[in-house]
Amino acid sequence: TNRPREPRTVAHLVQNLDVGGLERVVINLLAGTDPARYRALLYTLGPGGALAAEVERRGFAVRRFAKAGGMDYRLFLRIARRFRADDVRVVHSHNYSPLVYGSVAGRLARTAGHVYTAHGAKTAARRATRRFQRLGLVNDVVFVSEDARRVSLAAGAVVDRRVHTIVNGIDVDAYARDAATRRRIRAELGLTDSAPVAGIVARLTAAKDHVNLFDAFVRLRDSHPEARCVVVGDGELRADLERAVRERRLTGSVSLIGRRDDVADVLAAFDVFVLSSSTEGLALTLLEAMAAGLPVVATRVGGNPEVVEDGRSGSLVPPRDAAALAVALGRMLDDREKARRMGSAGRERCRERFGVGTMVAHYLELYDRLARR
Repeated sequence: TNRPREPRTVAHLVQNLDVGGLERVVINLLAGTDPARYRALLYTLGPGGALAAEVERRGFAVRRFAKAGGMDYRLFLRIARRFRADDVRVVHSHNYSPLVYGSVAGRLARTAGHVYTAHGAKTAARRATRRFQRLGLVNDVVFVSEDARRVSLAAGAVVDRRVHTIVNGIDVDAYARDAATRRRIRAELGLTDSAPVAGIVARLTAAKDHVNLFDAFVRLRDSHPEARCVVVGDGELRADLERAVRERRLTGSVSLIGRRDDVADVLAAFDVFVLSSSTEGLALTLLEAMAAGLPVVATRVGGNPEVVEDGRSGSLVPPRDAAALAVALGRMLDDREKARRMGSAGRERCRERFGVGTMVAHYLELYDRLARR
């Protein structure tokens, strides 16, 4: 009789597992991988990050490496030894620093192959990636949007060989919520049942351009004085953004509520989801908002137009254009029935195109091809 084949090991290498879209994608990949086919491990260059404990609670091993500052040459050997001890067959690195360490350590450990995913627009344009391809240190390069793939090829950042687009995916059903959750979260945030609420979930970084959203709210306040904006997330610009809210006299209209571990619940309190980014890869929070049945107002940057169908599941506006953002938000808040239809269309689109199962299946195809070598 044929004995069943032991699952092969794939190691996901990240900088840290802090709170963000890349990290959620990695967790979805870990959770969605069939353990009978692949044993999935998580390697972090840094001390682990805020979400590492969640990964361990789900039963996945986390290997933490306290990377020294600058280029840590000893780390190549440390990771390679760990790859050998774990019998790693495929390395999957996420963003640039993990690519550097994962590719060299993988070669030293003689792993079968290396998949690299560039999660952001900035990472996608790094020209050094082509050197790793030409040296045979990375086998497959993955972009999370067609836009990032196009930008990268046009910039000469990659060789057009085994370059793929695999869009991010989520568990759509995990975002369904009822009216009781909506009432509870609104009460907790000091929002009345009738207040029209626009919400954003994003790290407080320059790329998300929250200031543009605040400028839009200054304009919106004249026609919609009762409208509220809820800002979910944390980051290095927190103090600057709090000051920007005060300077615009938006303290009664805009609330920065910090990082939340119950984003699916918080989304239930919103009427419209807004994303004001000046640059974007493929925003996981857009998918989460659509899965929650929210209509979306987003900037026409990066992968956003690949996610949001303008006029069907939401509205797309130019980046850094507070006037256009204010108009789009106002229209969404004025026509609740149309907004509801857009939210339903977005949920269906999310189910059809951006389910976690589709994303995992595409990655497993790449792993299979490399693991057979």
